[in-house]
Amino acid sequence: MRRKKHKQTRRATNYYRINYGFHEPYKVLLDGNFIHATRALNLTELDSLLPKLLGGTCKLYTTKCVTKELRSLGKDYAESAAAARQFMLHKCPHCGGGGGGGDGGDGGSAKSGKRDAESEEGAGEEEADQEAGQQGGGKKGGGGKPVPAAECIRACIGSRNEGHWFVATQDASLRRALGKIAGCPLVFCTVNGVHLETPSEVTKQKAAEAEAATQKVSRHERAAEPLLRPEQLAELRKEAAVAAARARAGVAGGPGVGGGGGGAAGPSTSARFRRNKAKGPNPLAMKRKTKADAKPKMPSGAALVAAAKAAASAAAPARQKPAAGAAGGGGAGGGAAQQARKRKRAKGGPAGGDD
Repeated sequence: MRRKKHKQTRRATNYYRINYGFHEPYKVLLDGNFIHATRALNLTELDSLLPKLLGGTCKLYTTKCVTKELRSLGKDYAESAAAARQFMLHKCPHCGGGGGGGDGGDGGSAKSGKRDAESEEGAGEEEADQEAGQQGGGKKGGGGKPVPAAECIRACIGSRNEGHWFVATQDASLRRALGKIAGCPLVFCTVNGVHLETPSEVTKQKAAEAEAATQKVSRHERAAEPLLRPEQLAELRKEAAVAAARARAGVAGGPGVGGGGGGAAGPSTSARFRRNKAKGPNPLAMKRKTKADAKPKMPSGAALVAAAKAAASAAAPARQKPAAGAAGGGGAGGGAAQQARKRKRAKGGPAGGDD
């Protein structure tokens, strides 16, 4: 099953950063077998893979012991040895002095920049010079005899990893040994890519102890406890617990909070715990008034006059209408004369006008 590494790696990196003081640029110490495994899996772009994995800028280091071990393994590891010479060099305590469990030095103990790849002949000459230096009392700073890469890495990490190193290795025994050191993150690779191991139990236990130490009673408070009798100390603790409970409940505590009635009065204080109360209803949560709920408006003067006229006309007696026959005859006669005049104008034309 593929590991859900993105969230897990982000949590692990933040864990080391918060509890053990890791910071950017992260320093990664590369083992020879890790370099060889990444080249076999076509994961050659370690300069971009490791910063993407850890979520920050990284500086990649190796040691002379690692490069010499790769060269001693033969032609199958020649490309890995050439790739190892491209990373910055951390001076281990075996070849060139320095190193150890300290910071490792981003400047003095490591060469700034990348080294040019050396040929196999140049590597052989370097080994010959090293052997001559050992026989003749030391050469070029008195470099010692190289040791296996696993032993060299353990010596560089030390017992507490004060240099804040990330160790990239495929060696299972080395990973088990470094897992017993608190605050030593391990990087390894699989066919699915490069991964960061979750913090070990030793690392978690050490961080928990450090967190618990910050929550303990301070030294000056512990020094004041013997000055009080046990019963007084118990009474004060009881009063403090009751006062804390009342403060959480929002009730202001009185000066005497002891139990049993006969105990000594508690320390008085002028501090009052007041809860912020709402000063009014939330205007956004109130329902707006509708027109039906609004009060009726008083009628204006014009409306009153119109209402008085309507009442007067309704109270006046109704007039008698003329008879239907008379009204209809008069209307019919008038209409007939008008029609006759229209016909006369239509027939006579200008002559009708003269008449």
